[in-house]
Amino acid sequence: MNQMPNNDAFRPPASATSIKGESITLRAVSKRFGPVVGVDGVDLGVRAGEFLSLLGPSGSGKTTLLMMLAGFETPTSGSIALGDRDLTYVPPNKRGIGMVFQRYALFPHMSVAQNVAFPLKMRGVPRAEIPARVERALSLVRLQDYGGRMPAQLSGGQQQRVAVARALVFEPPVLLMDEPLGALDKKLREELQIEIKKLHESLGVTIIYVTHDQEEALTMSDRIAVMDKGRIRQLGSPTELYHEPNSSFVADFIGKMNFVEGVVHSIDDGHADIVISGETIAFPTSRIVAGATLKAGQRVRIAARPESMGVTAIATGAISGQIETSVFLGSHRTLIVRMDDGTQLQVQVPSSHRDVAEPERGRAFLALDASAVCLFPREG
Repeated sequence: MNQMPNNDAFRPPASATSIKGESITLRAVSKRFGPVVGVDGVDLGVRAGEFLSLLGPSGSGKTTLLMMLAGFETPTSGSIALGDRDLTYVPPNKRGIGMVFQRYALFPHMSVAQNVAFPLKMRGVPRAEIPARVERALSLVRLQDYGGRMPAQLSGGQQQRVAVARALVFEPPVLLMDEPLGALDKKLREELQIEIKKLHESLGVTIIYVTHDQEEALTMSDRIAVMDKGRIRQLGSPTELYHEPNSSFVADFIGKMNFVEGVVHSIDDGHADIVISGETIAFPTSRIVAGATLKAGQRVRIAARPESMGVTAIATGAISGQIETSVFLGSHRTLIVRMDDGTQLQVQVPSSHRDVAEPERGRAFLALDASAVCLFPREG
């Protein structure tokens, strides 16, 4: 069983020096594997010192993109630059980029100190300088007393911290991380998410982080690039992606989302009246996804977060359905509600007070926070 890290696991000591992050620019980068398109014409600018996550389902192209940044894959077309330096065809060992993998990739026959020292030896760092630099890197992850141990003597969390120290020991301007916490249990993973973010903020290194876990991306990132079928569907801050998704795909992929079908009745004076299961509900036209237009008679999808819905006693202007299940989750209670057309909804209600009664199963009316939804033209 993995040991829990202490609260200072990734908090750099006061003497830690910052690492100057550099920007990365990708221009029309594509990668083909025979007839299969892995990455399709990606343009992306990563700011110096930024924490950017590549997020998407399996097969979306995020890991292929990271492997091209690392130099383990060569683009079929396009260019990659680190600052003003063209990296497109530079081999991995000449790029000066740090890499952390999901499976740690520690040498089992080497001690912790020897593992961390390995990148320095490969770069020809004078032998006399290596012990101090290894000690400094291990102190960044609070493992300065573990140099003599073997990887097999460490917990999974400690091994991953060694992998981070090894990637940072030569002070790279960019650190690439390929689902580095995927092999850890949920509680430890959540702790290390926060600690890696603290380390990033303290050091200033540019981090590009691959994950399929949307909560992980929301927790750690300055910006997130949501990928699908080899392309970036949306690039923005966690807040922007959560509250202002530009497509049904992004809305569905980021966080929990309910989708309700409706038909536009009329649009007038900044409001769109939409008929949902026979009930007309008014929504601000500002909630129509950017770049889209709606007109009377058009089918529309209303995307609503569970926390933007609630149970009401008033039927007018509300969605009706049956409460099928109520799940207590500590800070809130999730209601599973089925609409008359069969659509299943999740509704989140607070449970912070013990005297708040559990909603009764059966017929219910749901009120929508019209200012918090997103309106999408019905695709297809």
